[in-house]
Amino acid sequence: MEEAHISEPPFVFSMLILTRVVGQSMLIEDVHLRLEYADDRSIIFSLEKLSGGRETKVRIQRHQIVDVCYNVKLQLISVEGQSAKLGLEHPPSVSIQRFEDESPQN
Repeated sequence: MEEAHISEPPFVFSMLILTRVVGQSMLIEDVHLRLEYADDRSIIFSLEKLSGGRETKVRIQRHQIVDVCYNVKLQLISVEGQSAKLGLEHPPSVSIQRFEDESPQN
């Protein structure tokens, strides 16, 4: 008798679309991501692990996709003034929290 092989379904990702204003941030598991700068073509964001990691700054252009951390991919969809619309593709098991109480920088 032949043994049945069950194939695993492809890894499923969730897509989160959110808007961040310069100075606002989010938490991806234990990594703090903060929007530092935005212009009409690109943004700069900082990444820092809460457990004392070194801060890293990354610049991305519109529609560019960057692997951020924990299999999370970040895409800059659009920028309007100091506000950036971001797409985050992530495994459902990865926690993403946004901080709404931060005052945007002027």
